[in-house]
Order: sequence, then structure tokens, then C-alpha cells
Amino acid sequence: MDRFNEMLIGGITLVGGFLTKRIFNRQDQLEEKIHALEKLVVTKEDLEPLERTTNIILEHIINRK
Repeated sequence: MDRFNEMLIGGITLVGGFLTKRIFNRQDQLEEKIHALEKLVVTKEDLEPLERTTNIILEHIINRK
């Protein structure tokens, strides 16, 4: 009976370890995807220098004779 309990505990431990590894692996993959998407997201603050440059170019074109 003790041998059976040890095997049962060992089996449960293996299954639990396997499931935990899969869950954390998926979480790591999701975090990597989120970080990659965050690099692509453009914020309003990112667009301000571009807007200023565009305004300068347009003013130059309009005021050019």
C-alpha cells in the first residue's frame, strides 16, 4: 500500500510539473508577443515631432514663391 501511495504521489507530481511548465511556457510566449506589439504601437507623443516637421515643410511649400 505504501508503494502504491508513493507511485500515486509521484505520478501526480509529474503531471502537475508538466502542466505548470506548459502554462508558464504559454504565458512567456504571450508576454513576448505583447512586447513585440508594444514596439509597433504609435502614441500621440510619438507623432508630435512628425507633425511639427510636416508643418514646417508645408509652410515652406506654401510660402515659397
